[in-house]
Amino acid sequence: MKLLVSVRSAGEALAAAGAGADFIDCKEPSAGALGALPLVTVQAVVEALRAARTGRPISATVGDFAPGALQAVLERAAATAACGVDYVKVGIAPGDAALLDALAQCRFAVVPVFIADDGLDGALLERALALPFAALMLDTADKARGSLFDVLSEASLRGFVERVQSAGKLCGLSGALGTRHLPQLARLGSDFAGFRSAVCEGSRTGALDAERVRRLRDDLRAATTPPLARAL
Repeated sequence: MKLLVSVRSAGEALAAAGAGADFIDCKEPSAGALGALPLVTVQAVVEALRAARTGRPISATVGDFAPGALQAVLERAAATAACGVDYVKVGIAPGDAALLDALAQCRFAVVPVFIADDGLDGALLERALALPFAALMLDTADKARGSLFDVLSEASLRGFVERVQSAGKLCGLSGALGTRHLPQLARLGSDFAGFRSAVCEGSRTGALDAERVRRLRDDLRAATTPPLARAL
């Protein structure tokens, strides 16, 4: 399982990459669940990581939008893609098929992020599985409610992972995840898991701590590597 770490500056991005994060995700945690960084900051992250030749894929969120703001979302997604990121992450609320269909027409790589606070929209997921997205994610909007495992059962999460992977797409899980969730994540077997608060000093809006990223990466590897492989 790969480690995705959300960062809010070029400095944090370089620190996270240096500490072993597999994916670097541009996000402003103080602006909401999928809060967007200023485009100039996203551009700075991309330039710093490319100059350092880290080879890490880079994603960026477009921000939290009110339902029905389709055109605004598409415009922000296009502007984010123009910064040079590999993937643009867009939150998908239950029932928002119009946004999902529109994103599938984009000429850049989009990762739909299903917001799980009110449950998983099975029909919308089936629609996404039939569209040309390389990856799908689950996340939560209200971090005060707890983690992804507090809003969806492990059985529901397992069903999501299996359906996404069976469709030939990468599957990611996120939502106030911490080291205590590593055994559950290992059982689910998603392709990657996203973290922010677990690698910060204090809350998710605190400064990223490279040593916490390093420890989390080691713990994630230990939790998801079969015992025989570890022995070898």
